[in-house]
Amino acid sequence: MRNRFPATQKVTIADVAARAGVSKGTVSKVLGGGEYYVADETRERISAAVAELDFRPNAIARGLKRRRSQTIGVIVASIANPLYAELISGVEEALAGSEYTLIFGSSEGSAQKEMAVVRSMQQRQVDGIVMASVTLDDGEVEKQIEAGLNVVLASRNLARVVADAVVSDNHAGATAAVEHLAEHGHKRIGHISGPQDVVPFAQRRAAYDETLSRLSLETSDELCVIATATSLEAGADAAIRLLDSHNPPTAVFVGSDGLALGVLDACAKSGVRVPEDLAIVGFDNIWVGRMPGIGLSTVETDARRIGRRAAERLIERIDETFREGAWLHEPEVEVLPATLVARRTCGCPGD
Repeated sequence: MRNRFPATQKVTIADVAARAGVSKGTVSKVLGGGEYYVADETRERISAAVAELDFRPNAIARGLKRRRSQTIGVIVASIANPLYAELISGVEEALAGSEYTLIFGSSEGSAQKEMAVVRSMQQRQVDGIVMASVTLDDGEVEKQIEAGLNVVLASRNLARVVADAVVSDNHAGATAAVEHLAEHGHKRIGHISGPQDVVPFAQRRAAYDETLSRLSLETSDELCVIATATSLEAGADAAIRLLDSHNPPTAVFVGSDGLALGVLDACAKSGVRVPEDLAIVGFDNIWVGRMPGIGLSTVETDARRIGRRAAERLIERIDETFREGAWLHEPEVEVLPATLVARRTCGCPGD
């Protein structure tokens, strides 16, 4: 009888290597069918381990047969969002001087469209994809990776760590934003968040809640509004809902600069003075918020650096996959610092 792992536990190359008493690299070479010298006795041990564990290496074999295209795909949520323009610039920096070319697509917040973009890129035989938009559920992303697709997430991560990712420190950045508003003397601080099925927004919301509790500041359901999207229009709609509440806040932490620009627009149209009537801190530090006359206080996430690091990690993954037949490392989430940038909208001196 085969000594199988439990049905809920995925068998990996590492499991086969441990059972056969060899390295993961040796297993991938044997399963890949390349022209590598491996002793017959070692091959037999690996074959026995594969049979005992019921390991299915088909995805690896398929990956080895593909030709390298020297093309990388990037998927963003919206090309209209300045955040993604900076992230793509970072990817291009990482590819400068290399033989890689770049193609990109936009999901527009639709899981169906994102899947169509992924499939289109696969048809073009991209060597890997930087995904800055993840509307697909964790299981679908994991399925793509198991099928041999090289993926690194950028400015996004999943509830379960099934893919390499490069993100900003959402918790620290949101905490700094709320603490700063409290230092200005605000006791009733609101929050406008993006969709909670997007992990970074959920992390920023959690940090907001924790900080209010730690500082013994007022909390209530009416202080937090969840935007239906991440656009300027969605931010404006959320701001109107917040400002029309029975007891509106005197300050608001907004989960992204795109939403925060919508809040500024709603305030201007409603006659709400910023920061006198409502202090605002966003998140991302996009270039529009830095413009004179706007002076949006925000959290710097350095989207360009995120894009650059994500591309660098993807290239490392691609190189090892083509060299060894598989990516031999456990997925990791690289967290980059997020720092507060205080400007006019929170009441600090500046533009």
